[in-house]
Amino acid sequence: VHQLRLLQRVRLLLLRPLPQPALQSTSRSPSRRRPNTSRSRRHVRGALPKDKVFRVPPPENARLFQHYTRRADCSCLYLAVAVLSLAAAVGVVYLAFKPRQPAYSVVSLAVSGLAGVSNASAPGPLSPGFAATVRADNSANGKVGVHYDGAGSRVAVSYEGMSLADGAWPAFYQASCNITVFVAKAKGTRIRFSKRERGQMAAAERLPSVPFDVDITVPVRLQLGGVRTWAVPVTVRCAMTVDRLAASAKVVSRPCDVNVPFLFRSGGTDAADARKNG
Repeated sequence: VHQLRLLQRVRLLLLRPLPQPALQSTSRSPSRRRPNTSRSRRHVRGALPKDKVFRVPPPENARLFQHYTRRADCSCLYLAVAVLSLAAAVGVVYLAFKPRQPAYSVVSLAVSGLAGVSNASAPGPLSPGFAATVRADNSANGKVGVHYDGAGSRVAVSYEGMSLADGAWPAFYQASCNITVFVAKAKGTRIRFSKRERGQMAAAERLPSVPFDVDITVPVRLQLGGVRTWAVPVTVRCAMTVDRLAASAKVVSRPCDVNVPFLFRSGGTDAADARKNG
């Protein structure tokens, strides 16, 4: 009987369920709760982008801005003072020397390469050449010299608006109270004349009065004592009329118009007389 009771107790102990307090405590622990994902998602969706967030700049930026602004103002002030001083100096020199416009005229115009223009049986291209003898009169300036720059100059000859030849003005220095006579050459290549233009030029040669336009553009610098000015383009347009299409052509008329910017004062009657007497 004692043994049977002992076996029953052992059986009851084996069949009794074991307590689980540790599992319940871990399931209720607040440290292992799941985060509220829906709430965090709503917060992320409603957040502003970084470039839209207003940020207050540091105070160092204001000091740097004032520093650079003062430097820029000082630089502009110094530049304005330098420009005004230079303009005043140029004005004083200009009033002291009173530069006058030189007179220009074309004394003669030698023509070559157009002898067969009236030959209707040979309508091929022609290569005309021109040698213009130019007279530059600087006698109106007693203290001012003139520098002529060959680079950028142009001598063009045309007939009734048709370009025939191009050349360059020679580079040289003309002293004060000086008259210089020189030759400016222009050359054309494979110029084709229409039948009407050939007839017009042949008829003009028979008159004899063949018109040509000579256009001259040359950069000019003035020498005012020890000061040389900046380059200013001078344009001369001469309406030439010659008696024949040959190297021995004589000029019938040669009125010239000179266009000079503010660099020169008007030469007055002296320049006009020089242009007429050429």
